Amino acid sequence: MKNHLVAEQMQFASISMFVSRTISKWLRRRIFPILIVIASILTSLSTSSAQVVEGRISFGFDGGGNKYWGNFTDNLFGFSGDVFIRWNIEDWLSLHASYNGGLLRFKATPTEPGAGLGTVNHTRHGGWELMASYNVFPEETYVPYFIGGLELLNFEPKDANNNSLPNNAAQAYSKNVLGGVLGVGFEMYISDKVTFNGKGLLHLTGTDWIDDYSNPNDFRQDVFLTFGLGFSYYIFAPPLPAKTEVVTPPSSTTNITNIYTTNIVKGDTVVVRETDTVYKEKVLKGTIYNFPGTLFIVNTDEFNTNMPGNMQNLHNIRTLVNQCPELKVEIQGHASHEGTVARNQELSDMRARKIKAWLIEQGVDPNKIVGTVGLGTSDDAVIEPTNSTPAQLEAARILNRRISIKVVEGCH
Repeated sequence: MKNHLVAEQMQFASISMFVSRTISKWLRRRIFPILIVIASILTSLSTSSAQVVEGRISFGFDGGGNKYWGNFTDNLFGFSGDVFIRWNIEDWLSLHASYNGGLLRFKATPTEPGAGLGTVNHTRHGGWELMASYNVFPEETYVPYFIGGLELLNFEPKDANNNSLPNNAAQAYSKNVLGGVLGVGFEMYISDKVTFNGKGLLHLTGTDWIDDYSNPNDFRQDVFLTFGLGFSYYIFAPPLPAKTEVVTPPSSTTNITNIYTTNIVKGDTVVVRETDTVYKEKVLKGTIYNFPGTLFIVNTDEFNTNMPGNMQNLHNIRTLVNQCPELKVEIQGHASHEGTVARNQELSDMRARKIKAWLIEQGVDPNKIVGTVGLGTSDDAVIEPTNSTPAQLEAARILNRRISIKVVEGCH
């Protein structure tokens, strides 16, 4: 049984050593020297307004450095990196599974115990980690988070000639330990599926043998810090919505402006505000009525009843749909650009279905509603300005966050 356990430990250490060396070689020869340059270029070109969305899974890597704190004070920076899978359970909560590996570097001075005095020794570390993160501001393009979890750590202390240090060679301790990790990180969306990310982790190893020496008079836990930058790609994500073309009626702009005294966004589109009276003798097929005053609680399909005029705007929609018995409509949901395309598509669809459910609750004949559709950000009412004040940007977003009623069969 003992031989069997020793064989399993050796196999685990061999796998971890191979992964650690592979990551270290990539960092030294390829990734790390160009990582910052690529990140700077991509983030400067980014126009994404993505956000963390539940149910998405990404694969990625980080590359950077590490630093150890233990029995030897003359410690140095080394290389490290990790590969990871991230699952967004909720927009505010993510689960991370990763492998972190690298080389910790330290030098024993003549006044300190240990072999290889005056030379730079190193410890190869490799850890399998399971962590959870709390995502701050998940609706924004830049999403910082706090992270923590458990780590199954394997380490191998060696001297400058790559020979095992004395206590390691004598098998004086276990080189497979269970520890913990705590840290902070961020995701910055370059596109809906690609992110630039980084994190710093403090590894609580649970052992005093990371540097091959444990002080018998003052046992303390060795710790080390890893930090790095990298990229991830969301391999499982909702598909982007197809561009939907709105059918325009043959009527002229003059005919529409004679119907209401209101603002015209497009030639076939009437904007109905909460102060408008929704009435028309002959509602024309193909006409689209926009209701930008229909407000929902952020990131939900719940009506924001605290906003003045919101319920009146809903009653205006009901009045329009009940205009005549033969009238049939399609309910369309729209969104502004502060979320991912995929999430905006989902929200706009949810909100269109919410309007349908509310109309039916209010006594509207379900046969008058032929369908609902979420158009996300595919059919903006206005262009959201990039160089503007927050108030100007929000004014444009309000016009894009809207419910539209498309007339499928008009009043005769």
